[in-house]
Amino acid sequence: MFVRVGALVLMLALASGCATTINLSKYNELEVDKKDCEILPPDYIVNKKKPKVAILPVADVTDFEGRLSKPAQETLTQTLTAGTGLDVIERSQMDKLFEEAKFKANVSGDMDPEALANLAKEIDFVILGSVSAASTGAKFTEASSYKDKKGKVHQIAASCTISGEATVNVRAVSTATGAIHKVFTPFKGRVSGSTEVRGSYECRVKDPVQLALEATAKSIENGRDSFMDAFPNFGYVSKTMTNPKDGKDRIAVITLGRNDGLKPGDRVMLAKYVKSFDRIKKTDSVSLQDLSEVQVSETGLGDEQSYIQLPEEVASEVTVGYIVKTKSARRFFRF
Repeated sequence: MFVRVGALVLMLALASGCATTINLSKYNELEVDKKDCEILPPDYIVNKKKPKVAILPVADVTDFEGRLSKPAQETLTQTLTAGTGLDVIERSQMDKLFEEAKFKANVSGDMDPEALANLAKEIDFVILGSVSAASTGAKFTEASSYKDKKGKVHQIAASCTISGEATVNVRAVSTATGAIHKVFTPFKGRVSGSTEVRGSYECRVKDPVQLALEATAKSIENGRDSFMDAFPNFGYVSKTMTNPKDGKDRIAVITLGRNDGLKPGDRVMLAKYVKSFDRIKKTDSVSLQDLSEVQVSETGLGDEQSYIQLPEEVASEVTVGYIVKTKSARRFFRF
């Protein structure tokens, strides 16, 4: 048992990561730190402009007759507001959009993407969702007893376990193109609880709607990682410093910090823009290439700045202007 617990603790520790502080006295700005990258960050990253998103009412196509719609929309709004690289527009603006879209919560949630694109020129994405399944149930377990190694008899009371499950489908539509930007894998959630009862006649779900609401909220919360991956916060390397005694020992200041939901120990993705040439079309293109995950060492510089230790395998090439973006801290276990 001890081995299993120890392995679990080690696994969780490795998953969460341990922040390391940086001794700034070791580093100076050397000649290599005065270089700029070939392709500088675009203006929207420099100015930290987050895409604006409107969240339409979440359709409820279950047997709960629309009662899951508004709470689901609220949970979706809270989830997108915290930690993702999106700017959720105010409720008054959303209400106007809903009215123009003639959207009703009791329909399937399907809308013409091109029609959505014409509704709001200042909104970058529209989020559409539907609660496609929601169920509740109760399971009765009869009283039982067992005898321990010392011969003592233990009684286990009868119990009732209630549970709720829900599935939420979400997709994002780009209003700039009218095309579907992202169709997320259905979010699933489950909640449960067990209490002692006197008999099977007491084992029932007393408030199915509330239980279904909790399961729906759990489903959306379980989609947080997917939202963070689809809509990361973008920043860039604003400064690098090098250890004069070891050219591969380098650190960087990035323009992501506490305001972007970062804390010491979090991981971000280091990336750069690269050019490519299409030999058939005879055209140049630019794409963002991921390089390496890096750990945030400190966030004490300011609300929008952090220190990172550059991985040795890419340290020699990183210059001011490289891109960083947040990524989800995925958990091993999800309930």
